[in-house]
Amino acid sequence: MQRRDAIKSLFGLSVVAACSPLPTFANLASKQSDPLVLNAKLFAKAKASNPNLIGFEGLENDLPLQQLTLEGNLPSDFRGAFYRNGPAVHQRGEQRYLHLFEGDGMIQHFNFTNKGITHQAKFIQTPKYQQEQSANRFLFSGPDSQLQNSLSVNNPDAINTANTNVIPVNGELWALWEAGSATALDATSLNTKDFVNLGNNSRYGNSLKGLAFSAHPKVEADGTIWNFGSTITGDIVLYQLNKFGITQKVNLLKTDYRGGLLHDFLITQNHLLIILPSLDRDKTDERFFGAIRFKDELPMRVLVVDKNTLTLKREYQLDAGFAFHFGNAWEDAQGTIRFDASLYPNIETLHYMSELMRGNTPEAAPAKAVLFTLNQNGTSDKQTVDGISEFPRIYSHLTGLKNELLVTLTSIQSDVWSDSVRIVNVNNGKQDTFVYGEDFLVEEHVIVDNTQQEGNGYLVGTALHVPSKRTCVNIFKIGHISDGPICRAWLGQTLPLGFHGNFVAV
Repeated sequence: MQRRDAIKSLFGLSVVAACSPLPTFANLASKQSDPLVLNAKLFAKAKASNPNLIGFEGLENDLPLQQLTLEGNLPSDFRGAFYRNGPAVHQRGEQRYLHLFEGDGMIQHFNFTNKGITHQAKFIQTPKYQQEQSANRFLFSGPDSQLQNSLSVNNPDAINTANTNVIPVNGELWALWEAGSATALDATSLNTKDFVNLGNNSRYGNSLKGLAFSAHPKVEADGTIWNFGSTITGDIVLYQLNKFGITQKVNLLKTDYRGGLLHDFLITQNHLLIILPSLDRDKTDERFFGAIRFKDELPMRVLVVDKNTLTLKREYQLDAGFAFHFGNAWEDAQGTIRFDASLYPNIETLHYMSELMRGNTPEAAPAKAVLFTLNQNGTSDKQTVDGISEFPRIYSHLTGLKNELLVTLTSIQSDVWSDSVRIVNVNNGKQDTFVYGEDFLVEEHVIVDNTQQEGNGYLVGTALHVPSKRTCVNIFKIGHISDGPICRAWLGQTLPLGFHGNFVAV
């Protein structure tokens, strides 16, 4: 009975997390002063003089299968599928969302074969997307975008946009969001199947249905999946799934975290690391993202959770900071834990993504790669790596184990978006960097390696060439990143700038 009651409580918290940012709408202004209509006008005006904004326009339709124009030679050992996810519906009719995170997700599929490289893309057919697509207008308020006469939200998946990440699980794809279920897709056709019920084929049954399942699960070399789901109440749900996507363990961690935004976490061989940034929410602000504030007086908390029991083992308090993304964590035989973070000094970058939606590109404090050490005596140390750092990736077989190389995006010429990719040696600080240049808007790059030997393999990632309004996919040889792509393939159009993805080798 206690287990059932706890799971019921978890589901209630997940509903609160999804619904609580949505305000009442009785007193909102008319269409003439609708902030979403104004946003669309401001963006259209800014785009006329700022070509970089083409990456944030969005699309209206799926993109059919097309053969890409190839530059260079595709390596014979580079075969498989590269999937990416990101928001691709930013505007319907005269209304435009107020935050980049609110758009409906679209899966990009690049396929690498002995016949070359193909691409297709499909919108994820969540119930929200289907209803709004049929109506040809927004029907639901988003975290920041408040609609007049919004349809009611009675569970988090009613506004699930499935727009942040995509991972392979047991032969299918899971498109991931932050506040609700994963969405299962066919890995070949990209057709949407249904929301994932995390309790299927387990003792949990339907008790986990609709719970928050974050967009950054950690997958170990044997396929074990670890993840969390955060709620606005401050409680965090922890999950362990096997390689078939079947839930093995679930627990609720009481944290009293009130910052609202918790995007990523880490694992080591023995622990989960839940890293709570120095954030709080302005309770007078009806928006969700817009209400999040950075608090210098709040330490960044690191919760060390036992993998076997999913219970809190100890806590560290670090200097104030915020990170969207972490690369990896590992611990030595003495229990010393090390991890890296793309660390920001404040929360400006979150609000920068609101400015982008109205066509503004103000300066925002960038992140830097910071290497943390958590000592057994409760103290900590940190070391900062030179240069801007975001979207960190490592060799996937080393997740939770000691790594030497860290892939990140960086920016050297552009002040709008990332314009470069690099590999950093975290032991000696050496960097191997390729600068695409200020004409490119560069997206996350991932490691492709079948040898499970750090230092081998390739790097693959997409970039939008602004002058030609075309997106390209690029392959680098690891160890020779600064030499530039050994192979590049061009689409005939712009792809909306997305967030995360993964490569599935064949």
